[in-house]
Formats: sequence, structure tokens, C-alpha cells
Amino acid sequence: MKLMPLAAALLGALPVHAAEVTWRADDLRRLEQLDAASGQALREAFAKGAPADVADLVEALRGPADNSGAEALAGDWTCRTFKLGGDLGLVAYPPFKCRGTPAEDGVMFEKLTGSQRVRGLVQRGPDGALLLAGVGYIAGDTPPEYGALPAEIDPAASPQILAAPGVVEVTGGGSARILFPLPMVESTLDILQLSR
Repeated sequence: MKLMPLAAALLGALPVHAAEVTWRADDLRRLEQLDAASGQALREAFAKGAPADVADLVEALRGPADNSGAEALAGDWTCRTFKLGGDLGLVAYPPFKCRGTPAEDGVMFEKLTGSQRVRGLVQRGPDGALLLAGVGYIAGDTPPEYGALPAEIDPAASPQILAAPGVVEVTGGGSARILFPLPMVESTLDILQLSR
């Protein structure tokens, strides 16, 4: 994904509304590496993954992204996490519950169940891509807003609070996915498959 102009635009822009995202430079660099991270992660997932998990991953990646706006994520979703690459190879988790709630400047998206959670604002970036300014956290903890994350994040700290930037791809009225390139722990690429 070509996000270099996006990075420059977002880093040089001042927020217009209180809820508009001010991006962390490290997170923009991760988003810019989506294509490279995806290629590496998919090779490792296909090489090491169980056949049933690989088939489910292929289904999660099926379908091109349409040009829907963030509002397409509003409502309740069944969501499934795939962790690809690194020592994991491929881990496919069972379904969880997710929800998108309309907000002033986009949609507040949340993974509501499971031990690893994510919460953040989905907005359209200057290049037209839907982006999630996400915060990863452990169930039972209270995550800060993305803009309140510290400049330096220690993934081993307790509570574990992580930056979780993602690219959102809506693939139909009842399907979407969020791609998390180079997550701060465990894998090379995480995919959250959404369906309803």
C-alpha cells in the first residue's frame, strides 16, 4: 500500500475537529509497510499453517475493497483474528464480537470479546484509505484514546497497552477486514475478519 504521501499529509496536518486523529510517526511507517509485511506473513502462514486455517485465511482475504466509508462499519459484527508470520506461522482464532459505533468524525470500532482487544477511531485518510487509529489492550484493562498513547511503548509493560494502526477494507454489505501490519507483539501481520 502506497501511504508515503499519506504519511506526509497526516504528519503535517493539524486536527480540524477534536476527534480527528493525530498519527504517531511509527504507526504511519508500519502502515506504509503493509504490502511488504503482507507478502512475508502470507509466505510464512502458507508454509506453516494447518490446511483448515489456511483455507479460512484465504476466505478472509477474498474480495476487493470497495469505496465504502467508515459508516459501513457501524453496527454489530462477528469478528475473527488471524495472526500471520513470525514464530507463529498462522494462528486462526475462534469468532469474537465486535462493534462499530458512529462518532463525530468516523466510527469508533471495538473488539468486545476475547482476551486481546482493540479499540479506535476509523476515518478516511487523505489518500482515500479507511484507517483505524487503534489501541490494543488486554480484557479487563481500560485503554487510553489513541492520541493519549505515550511516545515510547513497552509491549512487555503491565498493563499491556499497544498502538494498533490498521487499514480497513470493506468488501461488501456484510463483510470487511482490518489489516494490522507489523504489530508490536507476536506476528508480522494480524487480520481481523468481520462478517454479519
